[in-house]
Amino acid sequence: MATIGVDCEVILDGTGYFLQPASYQLLQPRIRKTSVRADGSLSYVDLGPGKRSWKLVVLCLNDLLRYDGQPTGVSGQAYRDALRASYSGSVGSTLTFIDPVNGSINVHFDSYSERIFDLHSQVGALATGGSLAASYEVTIELLEA
Repeated sequence: MATIGVDCEVILDGTGYFLQPASYQLLQPRIRKTSVRADGSLSYVDLGPGKRSWKLVVLCLNDLLRYDGQPTGVSGQAYRDALRASYSGSVGSTLTFIDPVNGSINVHFDSYSERIFDLHSQVGALATGGSLAASYEVTIELLEA
């Protein structure tokens, strides 16, 4: 079981992940509407805070270390595959997202985008009989359920 502050920074769908520094973004827009009145003044209706959304860059890297300096033992590919499974398997349902700031929140997995640092050098091992062990940065967006 993943534990924040021991072997991860956030937990999504039961799997712990580390984030790229300064990539944790929380947005909570207000539900409001402005319109122009017949006399030219503005009408402003404010219904308060809306649903929260998060944008995170998850580090799916090989050789990540836990907070105690020990290897996590999870490859970048395994982190990436877990995120893909959560994304593709959560159609019409919610996931549990846990972070140290907000605690446990039910969320919808809204978007997924991955980036491989250097495709040639990372997957070149396949040509020599090695296994696929690419490192990724995966940008995800979550929306409060």
